[in-house]
Amino acid sequence: MVSSLFLLPGFTFVLELIGFLLVLGFIAKYVLPPLRKAMNERAEQIRNSIQAAEDAKHEAEDLAAKRRELLEGARQEARAIIDQANEIAEQLKEEGRQRGIEEHARLVASAQSEIDLERDRARSEVMGQLGSLVLEAAERVIGAGLDDERHRALVEEAISAAEATGTAATGGNA
Repeated sequence: MVSSLFLLPGFTFVLELIGFLLVLGFIAKYVLPPLRKAMNERAEQIRNSIQAAEDAKHEAEDLAAKRRELLEGARQEARAIIDQANEIAEQLKEEGRQRGIEEHARLVASAQSEIDLERDRARSEVMGQLGSLVLEAAERVIGAGLDDERHRALVEEAISAAEATGTAATGGNA
């Protein structure tokens, strides 16, 4: 019977086992420590990257919240400025309208006083011319010259008659 007894260890099996254990020992002593160190360093880098990403995410969320607050504040301030500008525009519009009304009243009063002055001047002029015309008419009718005293009396009488007629014609508005 030739060594068909596989279950019994032979000398080669023991040598193979010793070689395997030596290779495992070599790997465990010289290969695995640098490999574990590299893996631990890589795991630490990954943890640090994840932590940095989370910190950046929180910071971005905080910045977004602050930006929204600032934006809302700017919107409210813009609304306040627009409202204030509208109020100022309304005030300026009202002031302009009031100044226009005052200027209109002033111009109307000025025009009325100029009209009154012109009417008085025209009336005086007409009365003066009327006096001369009455005097000429009286001289023609009487055919003789009048003395100075008689002349004044006739002029005064003609002026008062003309004023009475002019006052009655204008409705009493002098």
